[in-house]
Amino acid sequence: MAHPNSGQRGEMVYEYVWIIVVVAIIAGLSASMAYYGFARGFNPACKAYSLSEYQEKYGAFTPGVREVGPGVYEVNIKAIQFTFIPREIRLKDPVRVVFRITSDDVIHGFKIAGTSVNVMVFPGYVAEFVWEPPRDLKPGEYIFYCTEYCGLGHDLMSGKLIIEK
Repeated sequence: MAHPNSGQRGEMVYEYVWIIVVVAIIAGLSASMAYYGFARGFNPACKAYSLSEYQEKYGAFTPGVREVGPGVYEVNIKAIQFTFIPREIRLKDPVRVVFRITSDDVIHGFKIAGTSVNVMVFPGYVAEFVWEPPRDLKPGEYIFYCTEYCGLGHDLMSGKLIIEK
């Protein structure tokens, strides 16, 4: 005579198998992220400074564009609801651009349409990243815009990056 709970025991085996499969997948993904992050050094391309750390290193944060060498620029941007300062960035034959972006009010995003530039900006911090435009980047106007919803005027938060050759 069969045990009254024998059907339930058979079903429990499947539960344990699925638990083992899910734990193995999570362990595998975690191991691959650790390998690429630590062993191979693939980390986000963006640095973040608190505003006070930035001020100790560079002085006061002043929005604007500064050419520091032939085709090498430093671009400081302040993101505030619902605009970027400056709203227009003009670069002549850029080779390397160091962007530094800060926010005083809420979380903002910064994306240059048609490029790989996309970063989040947190209040009280300065996000710094280097962009090396592709050699085949065509001269013209590129729109940059906020990618994090920041309030009712979010859809108006954009500017122009003008590439000249």
